Amino acid sequence: MKTQLNHSLMARLKKTTRIWIAVYPTVLVFLTIFGDAIRELPLALGIFVSTLIVVIIVSNVTEPLVGKAFYHLGSIFRKAGHTCATTPLENNAAPAERSAQSDN
Repeated sequence: MKTQLNHSLMARLKKTTRIWIAVYPTVLVFLTIFGDAIRELPLALGIFVSTLIVVIIVSNVTEPLVGKAFYHLGSIFRKAGHTCATTPLENNAAPAERSAQSDN
């Protein structure tokens, strides 16, 4: 149980780091290019437009690229012999409990 919890926390930390690495440069580039135009809009509208564009770019472009980079880095470490003692959980989810067989 403790190993599962530690592994789950590490998986969430990796996911959070991966998303932050995708979001930071996207926001930086977006504000560098469109920052002056966004400042001229009313605050709520500027935030709406910014988040709309950034979320679309992050979810469809930068996060998948960062995910691929993490995968390749992981394969490099696995080849070098740095393996984890436990099996990673898929999609950061706890394993499903097996239901008891029905007697019918």
